[in-house]
This record gives sequence, structure tokens and C-alpha cells, in this order.
Amino acid sequence: MSSIDMLFINTNQIFHTIRPLTPATVTIGPFIHIKPPVNLPEELKLFLDEAKEGVIYISLGSNMKSKDIPEKTRDIILETFSKLPYKILWKFEAETLPGKPDNVKIVKWLPQQDVLRHKNIKLFISQCGLQSLEESMYNYIPVLGLPLFADQPSNAFKLELKGLGLILDYKELTVEKFTSSINEIINNPKYKNRVKEITNLVKDEPLSGLEKAVWWTEYLLRNKGAQHLKGPAIDFPTYQYYYFDIFSLFLFVLFFVLSLSYLLIKKCLSMFVKKSKRD
Repeated sequence: MSSIDMLFINTNQIFHTIRPLTPATVTIGPFIHIKPPVNLPEELKLFLDEAKEGVIYISLGSNMKSKDIPEKTRDIILETFSKLPYKILWKFEAETLPGKPDNVKIVKWLPQQDVLRHKNIKLFISQCGLQSLEESMYNYIPVLGLPLFADQPSNAFKLELKGLGLILDYKELTVEKFTSSINEIINNPKYKNRVKEITNLVKDEPLSGLEKAVWWTEYLLRNKGAQHLKGPAIDFPTYQYYYFDIFSLFLFVLFFVLSLSYLLIKKCLSMFVKKSKRD
């Protein structure tokens, strides 16, 4: 740890918690991985272009595959989709999807960043992985979260707290809840407007995350490191870093005061009893 010159973290003071950082910790989030646009495959582009009523894009990421979700949950999702006026683009990792409505298109793999750039995307239904949320924010797309595990529930909580979308518990999912949440996000402009507001704040910086990472990397190379930017805490012993010495002193003083108070009260009571006996 003492040999580290600089730490890059994928956070931003708008979307993440504000925290005290030394100059040797550089925030490069949240759009560090965003790539330049690439043309969509022709068949996929045609599907999106023809969806004048709009498209809902659904992907549960790469760790949890859509084909592996419980059958009950899948049936609720399909029943909901069959009642919607929108086209549905679903990243689904199997050749077939039993009971698939006509408005649903399944594809095993999708260029997600370029899909989210399309003008007809109305809503992103996501597991709320951090990069997926960043990609939706970057393209001003509100999110309906179905978090599954790891950091996804906390990401989804931030999403809803910031007004960027809504979250649902997939274990308690119903057609009514799912339909209501989808319609609320798509038909209520406050979510789209809030995404634009937050994203524009995040983007309003003198350098992008990638540019900051490059600049500070070259700074390290020019100056043969950056030990001079590190705080002194790295050299503190453990007891001092966690204030154990201060707490110990406080506890000692507290124990001394309480003990002295006890002895004084005991002495006073003893004198009072003796005086009472004499009287």
C-alpha cells in the first residue's frame, strides 16, 4: 500500500457519495468506459427504426443470464410485455423463448451502448450493474431496476433516490406492478428530465474521466511518481490511524472520574450514616 502513487476510482461526486479524498486519489467516473458510436447491425437497426411507438430494452447483464431467471418471473415479464404497445428488445441467451409475444425480439448478444443511443429507446429494464446504469445515464434513458445480487441493490437504491427511475423486487414481481412501473416511467416526463439534469451535471467537467486518467498517468511518468501527493495517514500505526490512543485516554479519564465520584459518594454516605448514628 505504501508504494502506490495514485488511485483512480470510478466514482463521481454527483452520482456517488461525497467523500474526503487526497490529491493522490482521482475520480474518473462515471463514463470512463463509454466508446464512440458504431453503426448497428442492419437487422437490429431496422427493428429499432420501425418502432415509431418506441422500444423497451431489457438486459440482465452478463453474470445473471435472462434465460436462467425463474420460470414464474419470466412468465410475468412475458405477460406484461404482451399487453404493451411498445416493441421489446430483450438480450436473451437462448435460441427460443417459449410464449414469446410478437412484439418481443430476442437476441443473444447486443451492442448495448449503441442500442441505448437509438432515438426510439424509451426505457431500459436493467439488473442495475454500475456500467449499465452509466450507459443509460449517458444516453438520457430512465431505468426500471430489477436488481439481483452484489452491488446491484445499492445501485438501484441510488437510482431511485436520485429520481432516475424505479426499482422492483423480482421475487415479488406481479403483472400489475410491472405494468404500472413501466407506464409510470415512460409516460411521466419527470424521470427523463431528471436523467438529463443529473447527466448534464456529471458531464460538465473540464476533462472527461478518460482524459483525467491519461493526464494523471503522464504526470506520474513525468515526475517519477506522486508520493508527495499522498496524505500522512499511510504512515500512521494502526492504533493511531483508528484513534485507539485517543479513545484509550478518554476511557481512562472517564474511568478515573467515575471511580473518584464513586469513592467520594461512598465517603459522603459513610459520614452521613455515622453522623446519623451519633444523633
